[in-house]
Amino acid sequence: MENSAVIVPDGELITDKSKFGNYPSEYEGHFEGVMISYEQICSRTKTIAKAIHQDFHGRRPVLICVLKGASVFFHHLCMELQKLRQGFSIEFIRASSYHGNESTGNVKITGMDISSVRSKDIILVEDIIDTGITLSKMLPMYQEEEPRSLNVCVLLDKRLGPERSLLNQAGKHTAKYTGFSIPDSFIIGFGLDFNERYRDLEDIYVISEEGMNCDFKDS
Repeated sequence: MENSAVIVPDGELITDKSKFGNYPSEYEGHFEGVMISYEQICSRTKTIAKAIHQDFHGRRPVLICVLKGASVFFHHLCMELQKLRQGFSIEFIRASSYHGNESTGNVKITGMDISSVRSKDIILVEDIIDTGITLSKMLPMYQEEEPRSLNVCVLLDKRLGPERSLLNQAGKHTAKYTGFSIPDSFIIGFGLDFNERYRDLEDIYVISEEGMNCDFKDS
């Protein structure tokens, strides 16, 4: 089963608003365009689920959702695995970064007992690999607990130069299951946010300057 990411070319956006998915009226003008449509996401998620099923048929991997961003992708992935009659268990974690004296920062994981992964097949489900800092800190924590296997499933892998991405350095872990390889743009939707907004979009958009500068007034 082919696990290679679908390449989204630089500068490729749907800007025709008639082809946008549904979105709240308060978001009008907040998008440069659609980078990946809901239909494309669903199709690719189905392919990823088939690849996971092929690798873990007859076994029961533990799917660990990294909140909040991966929650929507995680839900769709689980639904596709259910259709394939693939057994799995689920866990939810939050991985928070806080910067100390080291430029790479530190990561704190909450939401589950990491020691419970021992001798199990683990798949970490992420929304996006950006700089790779959080993932590069998380993986050794799980590896120390000696799981049977440890893999990463990510919806989006952002293309960055070696000066920005830890994962471009030799020996760093990359995702086994990847949805899309995307340009270095600020994206929102399908669980991804900007200041806790836009997670409720069904498509993945590039945010506009107006969207970044909007001062929402919560009711």
